[in-house]
Amino acid sequence: MSLRRAAALVIAALAASAASAAAPVTLAPMFRDHAVLQRDVPVPIWGTAEPGAKVAVRLVRADESDAEPCEMTATVGEDGRWRVELPPHPAGGPYELGAAELPHALGAASAPDGAGARAEDILIGDVWLCSGQSNMDMNYGWGLTRGKEDIETNVHARIRLFDDRNRTALSPQRDLPDDYGWTTCDPAHAKSFSAVGYFFGQALQEAMPDVPIGLVEASWSGSPIKTWIPYEAAEALGGDFGKQAGERRAIAEAWENGGAEQFKVDLAAWMEKLPAIDPGDAPAAPDFDDSDWQTANLPEITEKHTKPDFDGWVWYRRTFVIDEEEHPVVDTASLSLGPIDDQDWTYVNGVLVGTTNVWDAPRDYKIPEGVLHSGTNTIAVKVLDWGGHSGFWKNAPAGMSVSVSLAQDEIVTEECIVESSSTRTIPLAGEWKFKAFPAEPRPVDPSSPSSWDIAACHNGMVAPLFGMAAKGAIWYQGCSDVGHADLYAKQFPAMVGAWREGFVHDDAGFPVYLVQLAAFKEAHTEPLDSAWARMRWTQMRLGETVPHCGTAVAIDVGDHRDIHPKDKKTVGERLAALALAQTYGREGRSLSPVPSQASYDWAAGHVMIQFVDPVSLKPAKLREDFDLRGFQVFIDGGDWKWAEKSFVNEKMFPDTVFVDCPGGVHTNVCVRYAWDDYPDCNLVSADGLPVGPFELKAKILDLK
Repeated sequence: MSLRRAAALVIAALAASAASAAAPVTLAPMFRDHAVLQRDVPVPIWGTAEPGAKVAVRLVRADESDAEPCEMTATVGEDGRWRVELPPHPAGGPYELGAAELPHALGAASAPDGAGARAEDILIGDVWLCSGQSNMDMNYGWGLTRGKEDIETNVHARIRLFDDRNRTALSPQRDLPDDYGWTTCDPAHAKSFSAVGYFFGQALQEAMPDVPIGLVEASWSGSPIKTWIPYEAAEALGGDFGKQAGERRAIAEAWENGGAEQFKVDLAAWMEKLPAIDPGDAPAAPDFDDSDWQTANLPEITEKHTKPDFDGWVWYRRTFVIDEEEHPVVDTASLSLGPIDDQDWTYVNGVLVGTTNVWDAPRDYKIPEGVLHSGTNTIAVKVLDWGGHSGFWKNAPAGMSVSVSLAQDEIVTEECIVESSSTRTIPLAGEWKFKAFPAEPRPVDPSSPSSWDIAACHNGMVAPLFGMAAKGAIWYQGCSDVGHADLYAKQFPAMVGAWREGFVHDDAGFPVYLVQLAAFKEAHTEPLDSAWARMRWTQMRLGETVPHCGTAVAIDVGDHRDIHPKDKKTVGERLAALALAQTYGREGRSLSPVPSQASYDWAAGHVMIQFVDPVSLKPAKLREDFDLRGFQVFIDGGDWKWAEKSFVNEKMFPDTVFVDCPGGVHTNVCVRYAWDDYPDCNLVSADGLPVGPFELKAKILDLK
């Protein structure tokens, strides 16, 4: 019998053994069926089992090879976790991975029953993290303009996908949910995966068909970079941001050290006090005097017309009229108010018609027979807010109404918006009377942070991945940080540094390739200091200055009206070109040129800007163009002006752009390119790749 068959039988026997132990042996979700393990580095594998047990982990070829299996053992800790480190393996597969409990006393004649775990179709290749905000999260369903047919038809047998779904946490989590796992890269799974990640992986696979690619998506729409940075790394940045990170970390530590239990006590005490400030049901009466109450335009959350952190009771009142002259007989009636947060008690003419304690449920109540009458009717709603936003949701003004079925078709109600032979609908959106009865501030529960809180996405999505081996990451984020480029320039290196400490990686240094933000919003006729342009230039410099990083230019794939441009294939392929050139050393890859220096020739009256390849740093070749657009110049403390003429003379200086500016001896000359929200610009490389926005101070040439 071959070694492969014998080892596979051992794995199968171990995995099939009876699960008599109190805690069965498990593999963490990252090491289950269809997983990609990182090649050429020690590979940590971990899972759970009964504390104190001995666990054997075995990796064996699943094909007909007689390669000797790899086996390691570990003792399960008191926390129920075990971990082994497999030796480096080259790219290949498929493999089978098994983990099973060994006899408690090694060398016993017979092993006790154990519980095992088995993973099939394992490949060894390169694992890439795909992270960021909505432009990384964007998938096939968002409506792509390029590459739809790729996703619809291609099955990439050597690409695997892992969706690290949205989850925040107050403290760094050690484990992912048990239902997480790898999938194959076929249309059914690829359609819900990051489009940028998919096209990045596809380009790598086409260039390196013998290297399996594992893509792990951990992204969250709208998230700022601060939520992806661990507390310690954020705190080390100092300043206000570092102080905020330290405060958040202190809250997390307090919560873990008894704060959760104390919160339950404090909340119960707070809830007990609420009845004392409840004004009772008197405001429900139709004849209640609300003349001194304030007014609010509903639907609108309570905090809009009280105070931002309001908790407590609020009464709302409004009247409506059924025509008194005709005296209709009301057969049936119903009341709709839309969702109300958190709990409501709703009265009509002093009669309680419904109460709901579900914050996002629409309030649709039947009005009992005999409650409504001709003339003026009164609706009163008591709302209890015990945390977060409360009151009437803004998204459903048309849903606030009373529907009345009348016995006489000819009767017309006041303010009707729907006419029928027997039904009248009376709108209720608009001005209501209200009075607030505030409570003391509710005890704060920090255990479910938002995706905008410092470290929240890191804690829930990235921290559980730490310890696994990976090749690198791609990063498409920045929209939520526009206007804070200086802070972003510090935060990005902090995040990258934390990732490099958290993942096991090779000598490539865990590269991180980021995407420069695409064009968005409007083009302006006059130069302005665009916050979008400044963020793009910051991202370009980060790619150049942070070791083992690079920036993919995407200025040419933007959309005036949509912050989510639909051409994700171009973006993914440009990221892959960076990785192939810089990480894998594949020559001949076309990359967007970057400016290396600018100098002012006062005798000739122009600024010369030289460009290089971002990886090799060799002079770049630009496409010849004697009518370039997008350049601005700044001279001696004046205002930024559009350059009158900019050009590339490919035959004489293929790596240089000449920008005309007024002659004379100047001491301060600067130049900008594509410096607008949606710039009108056309500088490209000889291969047609765009040059991204930049701003440079020119060196004054001393031609004497």
